[in-house]
Amino acid sequence: MTINPKQFLYVSDLDGTLLNEHGEFPLPWVKRLNRMIDRGLRFTIATARNYDSVHPILHDVKLQLPVILFNGAYLTDFLTGENLQQSNYIRRELVYELLELFAPLKQDPFVYTFDERHRLYYRNSTNEGTEGYLKSLEGDGRLQYVDEYQFTDSERIAGLLLIDTPAKLEPYHRQLLEKYPDDLNLYFAKDIARPQYNWLQVFHHHADKGRMLRTLSHHLNTPLSQIVVFGDYLNDLEMFDIAGKSVAVGNALPEVQAVAHQVIGTNHEGAVLDYLESLGF
Repeated sequence: MTINPKQFLYVSDLDGTLLNEHGEFPLPWVKRLNRMIDRGLRFTIATARNYDSVHPILHDVKLQLPVILFNGAYLTDFLTGENLQQSNYIRRELVYELLELFAPLKQDPFVYTFDERHRLYYRNSTNEGTEGYLKSLEGDGRLQYVDEYQFTDSERIAGLLLIDTPAKLEPYHRQLLEKYPDDLNLYFAKDIARPQYNWLQVFHHHADKGRMLRTLSHHLNTPLSQIVVFGDYLNDLEMFDIAGKSVAVGNALPEVQAVAHQVIGTNHEGAVLDYLESLGF
C-alpha cells in the first residue's frame, strides 16, 4: 500500500532542530517551507519558546495549523496569538516554596508567567550561562528585571528555569524529583550552546509536548500514528514516545538519537527541510 505523505502531520521542535545554529530561520528556508506548505504539507511546531519569541522568527512562514508553545503549556493560533488550549500552571504557593529552596544557589531562576501577556522575570545573573541566555533574549518584550519576585492575582506561573553548573544543580534536581513527583515535570540536561552549564527546567506535572501533541491530534482529527515529529532535546522525548515516527537531528543529545526511529543531518544543514523535500513536497 502506498503511503501518501500529505495524509501525515509533521511537527518540529525549533531550537537545535528547525532553526539554524544561530537560532534563526533564514529567508531561503522560509521560501522552501512555504513552497511545501503550498503543495499540501501539514506542518507545525512544538517548542519551549513562547509566542512573543516564536512569532518574530517565523512570521513569514505560512503556519496555518495551531502551534505547541512553552513546552506544551499552550496550543496557540499562530496568526492571532490566541491560546486555544492551556495546560495547568504551577501553584503559586509551590513557586514561592521553590524560590526559597533555590535561595542558597545565589542564582535566581527565570520565572515565566502569563495573564493578558507573557512575562519573563529575572533577578540576577551570576554566570556565563545565564548571561548567554539573557543575551539571546535581547529585544524580547517579555523580559523584565525585578528586585523581588511578586506576582499579581491574575498572573499564572507556567515555569521556572535555572542555569548553572551540573555539580551545583544536580542536588536540586534530585531533591525536586524526590519531593514533588506528582507536582512537577522536570528537564535536566546540558545547555547545548554552553555545554559546561546545565538547564534545570521546571513545569507543571501535566505540561509537556507529548500531552499537548495528543490534544493537537484530537483537534485536527489526525491519529498519532500519522504524526511525524522532529527533535533534539529531552523535552522532545514525550512526543517521540507517542508519535508514529520520531526523527532526531544529527546534533541531538545522544539519549534522543538513541530512541529515534531515524537520525538525519544537523540543524545548521537544514536537515528537517531536506527530509520533508525528500518526501516529494
